[in-house]
Amino acid sequence: MFDQERIYSVLEILNLLNQSNKIASKLLQNYFRSKKFIGSNDRRFISKCFWNILRHRYKIHWHLDCLNLEVTFEKEIMLELFFLNKEYCNNVSKITQLFILKCKEIKKFDYDDLEFLNRLDFDQFYNKGMPEHIFYELPKYLLKSLKNGFKNEWKDVALSLNEEGFFDIRINTLKGKSRDEIYYLLKDIKVPFQHTKYSPLGIRLSKRFPIEGHELFKKGFLEIQGEASQLVVLLLDVRPGMQVADVCSGAGGKSLILADVMKNKGRILSLDTNKKRLLNAGLRLKRAGVHNVERRLVNPNWNVKGLEKKFDLVLIDAPCSGIGTWSRSPDSKFGFNPKKLQDLLAIQEDLLLKGSLMVVPGGKLAYVVCSFLPEEGINQIKKFKDKNKLDFTEINLANMWNDTIFIQNAVKYPFQNINKSITINPAIHKIDGFFISMFQRKR
Repeated sequence: MFDQERIYSVLEILNLLNQSNKIASKLLQNYFRSKKFIGSNDRRFISKCFWNILRHRYKIHWHLDCLNLEVTFEKEIMLELFFLNKEYCNNVSKITQLFILKCKEIKKFDYDDLEFLNRLDFDQFYNKGMPEHIFYELPKYLLKSLKNGFKNEWKDVALSLNEEGFFDIRINTLKGKSRDEIYYLLKDIKVPFQHTKYSPLGIRLSKRFPIEGHELFKKGFLEIQGEASQLVVLLLDVRPGMQVADVCSGAGGKSLILADVMKNKGRILSLDTNKKRLLNAGLRLKRAGVHNVERRLVNPNWNVKGLEKKFDLVLIDAPCSGIGTWSRSPDSKFGFNPKKLQDLLAIQEDLLLKGSLMVVPGGKLAYVVCSFLPEEGINQIKKFKDKNKLDFTEINLANMWNDTIFIQNAVKYPFQNINKSITINPAIHKIDGFFISMFQRKR
């Protein structure tokens, strides 16, 4: 492809994203699948430009506002090329020629349309005059929350959200191969990879890779799953034969690893309100060879009738902002707002109450969100403890780590031990930002 054609593709994808409800990564994946003629170098250029725009959109818009210019997708691409693209950075002449040359349906620009490029200062992309939330690419209310949650480290946490996300996979031991055996069999993918630092079941690839096309994935030996998500389940210390409820199970990521750790023995009840996600979970479970998971569709106002005091473990993987995974989906921030956060907090509180009623005496309740915001984590369980302190006792997760992860992988507890819960700092631990808390019901 010529660069003009590549630029047209970026423009097309930005328009598709604006018109679609799909997450950016899925949309990009589907776009490339539909355009078989696009080569690997072209995909690399297009992807880089597209992700740069999403990761730096606040700053790009700020520069356009400073020049009193209307924000358009074309101008977003121009500023990405000028500030962030190695082949075009700080080269107005080269960018001008690229946009003036008409290609396919790109609108034809003349020199006057591109005059504003001469007013850009390459050295001032990270400008001292920028408001703080613009520099850190976060809405004001979320930056404030971040400061409350990480008094001394909030800057590093905010910056980590704008770095390229991790790409982790998990081995499925139900298929009978160890991580080392799978590691050896992956040599053909020609992408550097290594064992995950904390999870004994994980492998981290150096960059995103279409692992779904690999024979090991097709046969169920592998699943795409972030290391933090793996750790959540490994920490729970589930055992074969247990009765487990996976509340808000989604497409079954945690049910899959629960079944793996439980050796396909016992029962896992996966509850979700989304029929499509449960159907997708069925496909994943079948591929992985899992047969101890029962999927159940519930309505948004479901109740626990018939499920009271039935489960040794109830895992609540609650709907949340997802901010801990925004390094992989920077587009998520654009549709998020304070009202959505408040709605989610109410849902989380309700799920904690429902989940607590499902736990047998002596059983455990785990609350997890892929977020490090105090509102969704430490503040949420404080409210739960205040209401349920006579019936539930919080478990110290440092002890749980020593009884599970340390025994399996000889990695010492890496988190600050101020609270019994865990708040994962993605800037320090180089995994997704999660909050994990666990309780035991009194006998």
